[in-house]
Order: sequence, then C-alpha cells, then structure tokens
Amino acid sequence: MTRLTRKMPAENPQACSKSDAFTIKWSDIPNMVDAVFDGDYKMPGWVLMFANTRGSGHVDDLFPNSHIEWHELPPGLPDDWRHMRVNLPEAVWATETNLPLEVIKAGRTIDDCTPDQFALLLAFGVRRDGGPAAIIRRNNGAESVEFFLPRAN
Repeated sequence: MTRLTRKMPAENPQACSKSDAFTIKWSDIPNMVDAVFDGDYKMPGWVLMFANTRGSGHVDDLFPNSHIEWHELPPGLPDDWRHMRVNLPEAVWATETNLPLEVIKAGRTIDDCTPDQFALLLAFGVRRDGGPAAIIRRNNGAESVEFFLPRAN
C-alpha cells in the first residue's frame, strides 16, 4: 500500500491548506484516474506515461500534430491501459504542444524542470483537458501519488 495525497483545486484556499492523505492499494489507482505520470530520475527529461483509453486521448490532445505510439502493458494489468515513454523537453521543442507551459517559473524553460515537474506538466495538461490524472513522486525511498482532478462544473 502507498500513501496518497489528493491536491485540492486552487479555487478553494481552505481546502489547499490541509492535505487529505489516505492509504490505498496501487492496484486501485487505475480505477481513480485516466492517466499516471512518473518522471525518470535516472534519465532526466524522460517521463513514463500510463493511460487508459480516455487518458491516452487527453495526452494525444496535448500533442495535436504528433502521433503517440502507445504500447500494451504486461498481462495482469488493466486491459485498456497502455504506456509510453517520452523525452518531454525534446517533444516540446520538436512539435506543437498544448502543455500548460505558462506554469513554468518566469525566466526558466522546460529544460530547467525536474522529473516531478515534467510529470506535473502532463498531469496539469490532462486535468485542463477534463481528465483526472496522477503523478508518482519519490522522496528518500518513499513513494506517494498525487491526484489532480478536473473541476466539477
């Protein structure tokens, strides 16, 4: 099991001041979100992406003029989930993107981002496109998952 932290929307400052931490099984995550992103610390710039059919559509929308080649996951994992790996800075420089690059601090570029920030950019993009997303964080050997849910209208 892992500890999960759900990020609250910025529109509700009281909700942002507290963390809603809870524990679930890793196998429950595909039932909660459409896409999961994991920044690669061993190969900076690279991000692992996992998505179901809806989630891969959201990711495809982030790169409208590109073809993303999704690969099947090993047996035992959800049938409708696929994965791929991308060098995010290279993809941003090489093609048009709908990633929310405006969230990168002024005076910096995507080349200055950490692996977690790459994963966050993708999760923010999926959330903005209307899909729930999550990122995997690693800190001192501990793993956690943060959820980014679209606003309810």
